[in-house]
Amino acid sequence: MRKMMGIYLAAGYSRRMGVNKLALPLKHSTVGSLGLENALSSRLDDIIVVVRKEDDLDWIDPALRGNTKKNGLNLVRCGTENHGQAESLKTGIKQAIQLQMDAIVIMLADQPFVTKEIIEDLINQYERFDPPFVAARLQGIIQPPVLFSSRVFPSLLKLEGDQGAKSLFANHQIGQGSFIDFKDDRLLFDVDQIKDYEKAIKYTSS
Repeated sequence: MRKMMGIYLAAGYSRRMGVNKLALPLKHSTVGSLGLENALSSRLDDIIVVVRKEDDLDWIDPALRGNTKKNGLNLVRCGTENHGQAESLKTGIKQAIQLQMDAIVIMLADQPFVTKEIIEDLINQYERFDPPFVAARLQGIIQPPVLFSSRVFPSLLKLEGDQGAKSLFANHQIGQGSFIDFKDDRLLFDVDQIKDYEKAIKYTSS
């Protein structure tokens, strides 16, 4: 049985929002906690949540902290998040390597509508075809979440600054991967600015 870990990236500063967007109320929870709840309900073996060193974690539903996954909900504080998204990502990758994971699913904490089913679609595709990566795609554009095989970990660890994992897809740098196309843009919607948050509230009430 392959071991798979979710890496939930939550170390951003919400500069474009002006307040901590992950703590904004949404549905029965918060922007940041909704996606985490769905990830924890999936069949990922572990979830690593990468947060800022000074994060007070008020955006995480207290009920989730006692999650009963094999090793529970693992919080990792990243002291180098000012160096860009790549450092947060590498913090999670290093944990995955230590735990000898076969694959990771990278998720963003500002995507509250990523469902358990989306995560498991990625996992099922990986288990069936064993590609170097399986990526969600919307209107032909790659979007998180993305699953990466451990074969790609060395390439991910070479990322610098604000480089995200997307930069590796150009020219098949990490091989020919697999894609799952989604038509409902609400599923992969990310909350970045106030107008996005207002739109997310409308999504939950429609």
